[in-house]
Amino acid sequence: MNAVASRNIKFVGHCDLGGRGDGVQIMVHRGYAYVGHGFSNGITTVDVRDPARAKVLDFIACPPGTRAFHLQTHDDLLLAVNAPSVWTMQEFQNEKAYFGGSPADKLKDQSRFTAGIRVYDISKPEKPVEIGFMPVDGLGPHRIWYTGGRYAYASIHFADFTDHILAVIDMSNPRKPEVAGRFWLPGMWRAGGETPNWPSGKRYALHHALIAGNHAYAAWRDGGLSVLDVSEPEKPKMLAYRNMDPPFGGGTHSPLPLPDRNLLDCAISGCSTSVSRAIPSASRPSPSPRKRTTAPRAAASDRTICTKTGPARSRARA
Repeated sequence: MNAVASRNIKFVGHCDLGGRGDGVQIMVHRGYAYVGHGFSNGITTVDVRDPARAKVLDFIACPPGTRAFHLQTHDDLLLAVNAPSVWTMQEFQNEKAYFGGSPADKLKDQSRFTAGIRVYDISKPEKPVEIGFMPVDGLGPHRIWYTGGRYAYASIHFADFTDHILAVIDMSNPRKPEVAGRFWLPGMWRAGGETPNWPSGKRYALHHALIAGNHAYAAWRDGGLSVLDVSEPEKPKMLAYRNMDPPFGGGTHSPLPLPDRNLLDCAISGCSTSVSRAIPSASRPSPSPRKRTTAPRAAASDRTICTKTGPARSRARA
């Protein structure tokens, strides 16, 4: 760590996670850290109430061939995705096989993994207890967003779609989560007769959406960036859409709304640059995606600032 990077940062303690150093997402809640793993295929619980002496308390193993690398916590609930452990599968040893098209086209045998969303009771935070599971027919979820209340929001691949779309999940009964609403880009609903209208080698898939108020800010990998109205969770609607490929390349990733600055920050991991402050407003409605045959391009008036980000499409961003 160089002097600039370490400014105002002091090393406090270290935990080797029981030898599972492949943590992806970490949620710290009530003094306990819940770590979702990318390769170890499970969830580690760590007592971090004393940061200098963090201690592993529990490890929840996933079903065979399955990883739980993204998770969320709120009150007494821990929500975790179950999806194929792609980086341990032969089909995806080459990154192009994962980023260059839908993984569903390469991974046909769902018996090799378990897909769905698991719900754990963490009222006793040191030992999560599973209380609910929402199975998914398809490759299942990638990321999930939950900050309490009735609804969670996840990017999920259902078998009748080409890739991950937005799923609104009703959590009113945590023991039985249910899909309440869905949203996708035109061409993704394979079972409905839609056909992809994007170039071969591109991957139109929802990486994830972040929710702020009644708006969902959604990154669609090579499919660009959209702002959705989720005031009616059962019927999400498009408000604004921009695809900055070209000129910046695909891989739109990690949207971050900054409402107090009237900005939306997002990364583009398909090239050596990142769109850093894009789409300043979601107030200009766009036509419904169900009625469009092609996705609109970014308007010339949109303000886009590009910054260097380093190597493209690393596995850490998957």
